[in-house]
Amino acid sequence: MKKILKFGVLGVAIFMLCSFSAYAGETATAYSTTVGRLNGSGYSDYQTKTISGANGWIYSTVVGGKYEVDVRMISSQGNGTWLRDLNDGTSASLPGYYKQVAGTKVRLQFSNDITTPVNVHVSGTWVSY
Repeated sequence: MKKILKFGVLGVAIFMLCSFSAYAGETATAYSTTVGRLNGSGYSDYQTKTISGANGWIYSTVVGGKYEVDVRMISSQGNGTWLRDLNDGTSASLPGYYKQVAGTKVRLQFSNDITTPVNVHVSGTWVSY
């Protein structure tokens, strides 16, 4: 009976260790960048995908002025589709892309409209999953 209990406890400990390590790379990080005027772009730092093709998540704290920007996850393996009209206080799912497999370095690309006459500062947090 004691052997069964020991193996049970060991099994639970291994399961928990594996579960925690699976989520180690899924920490939200801050971004802060300037998006160039007249359809310009701005970029976040890189994160490493932990789940192939998974959607990410973004929380926009500030989009300068009364402007809106578009955002997507990009990598050398391909780009996700645009999430349109991000503004102050927006919390949303970032579309994933099937070629962005676990281990791929991804970052955010922000873009504004061709009619936006000024540079726009954006900041918030995001996670790639």
